[in-house]
Amino acid sequence: MFEPEKEHEEEVPLRSQLDPAVYKSLERNACLKIDLQVLPLCLLLYLLSFLDRTNVSQSMMDRGETRPDGSIKDPGIMTSLDMTPHQFATALSVLYPTYMVFEIPANLMIKRVGARIWMPFLVMAWGLVETLQGLVTSKTGLYICRVFLGLTEAGIMPGITVYLTFFYRPNELQYRQAFFFTGTSLSCAFSPLLAVAIRKMDGIAGQHGWQWVFYLEGIFTVLVGFLSYFLLSNEPADCALLSPLEKRVAVERLQETSDRYTNHDDLATKLKQTEPDVSEDEAPRYVASTWSREVWRAFTDIRCLLISVLGFCISMPIFSLAYFMPSIVKGINDDYTTVESMLMSCPPFAVSFAFSLIIAVVSDRTRQRYFCMVACYVLCIVGLAVALGCNDSMTRYGGIIMVTSGGYAGPPCLLAWIANNTAGHYKTATALAMIIILDNCSGLASAWLFNTKTEAPRFTRGISTNLAMSVLGLILATILELLIMHERRQRARGRRDEAVLALYKRTRWTEEQLREYMGDDHPEFHLEL
Repeated sequence: MFEPEKEHEEEVPLRSQLDPAVYKSLERNACLKIDLQVLPLCLLLYLLSFLDRTNVSQSMMDRGETRPDGSIKDPGIMTSLDMTPHQFATALSVLYPTYMVFEIPANLMIKRVGARIWMPFLVMAWGLVETLQGLVTSKTGLYICRVFLGLTEAGIMPGITVYLTFFYRPNELQYRQAFFFTGTSLSCAFSPLLAVAIRKMDGIAGQHGWQWVFYLEGIFTVLVGFLSYFLLSNEPADCALLSPLEKRVAVERLQETSDRYTNHDDLATKLKQTEPDVSEDEAPRYVASTWSREVWRAFTDIRCLLISVLGFCISMPIFSLAYFMPSIVKGINDDYTTVESMLMSCPPFAVSFAFSLIIAVVSDRTRQRYFCMVACYVLCIVGLAVALGCNDSMTRYGGIIMVTSGGYAGPPCLLAWIANNTAGHYKTATALAMIIILDNCSGLASAWLFNTKTEAPRFTRGISTNLAMSVLGLILATILELLIMHERRQRARGRRDEAVLALYKRTRWTEEQLREYMGDDHPEFHLEL
């Protein structure tokens, strides 16, 4: 996070100067105003990101009838570019290599450049690529556009996730992350409606309906990116809606660590009894942990790795439904027209929007991430089993609603879980990016799971694979929970104190400096279940 103003560091904390009720009121007002300034814009940016990444699925199918000359009114992109299902799957998947490769570097840039510059730049860049996608005349051109779309969109989701940590405490994150992440479900809910409306422009200026989808949505994204430069703040001290007192409160509350660390009297006693190996003159000057060390800590942390795999497991249904929901719905009831299939794909995402917020509120208030993840995986498992095994069309449709609800509620919980269990800006940023990289690996895999020509209407392979991933996710989440419980017991019993004592012997650093340097490896750091 950007360093608070120096004068703030030297002033006596407001909490000790004000009546607790007054301070609480200021804190509540500051949070509300930050919510009003930060969350709607984050939601809109991520909604546009997911919309521009997946609207190709709304352009896939032919929408109009066949003319007497054999041509199709309002052809889909597959017909216009003469693409096979295999080639279309390639177009979906080529986005992800660049998307995944650039996520971590892009996430590290947000602190160096500043969110107010970096995020609008990304939004305008991918909006331009999205607009140019409407000009493609061959599948090769589409492949190239998708590669650059992945490159320019790579930093937005991990960037927003880290950006929220600049404003909120760990126990406040999941609801806010769920709020912006519902941009995916909102995007999937209204994207079909928007596509149906825009594709009515077929023939205007000699352009197909699917081209107008890319033009209009891309231009709107560029406009939003430009305006976001004037609306984003780098940190609470920059928020235009806050009064000077509220800005101080917003900065101070983020510097408080009482909810992240639990004082161990035994460790404090051991530190007092420990004789340093170096004199005060020989002791090294305190230097904060470097970004490279923090990145390495993230890649070698078993908790970060497991949560990243959990992200892969829970995100596979998300991308499967985002790309192929109209085809899956049409497979449930073959009597649906293409337009009806697109419209019937909206309600499941609308339900998932509400369910995601409910799960987030429960998770933040109880600070129990594991049980909320269990609920999400169980919903996915039951819903996929129903969609796979039942023959009644409406029962299968109900199963799809369960899958969307569980799938879309899960990632915000994982993002909050990892943000709560890591300390150090660069480690947290890297860990969050790792989750999103694995999320997008599932998007790459999902592009190849559903063949609309040979596997409709049951899509047995795709649904079975999603079911297996959900079961695997439930098992791995339980393993992760057991590991965290074991580590908490070890820390409570003082079996992780030796690392702190060894570092103190070499450096003579203060307790606060030892905490800051070791981050979540410090035995007093509170790991959340």
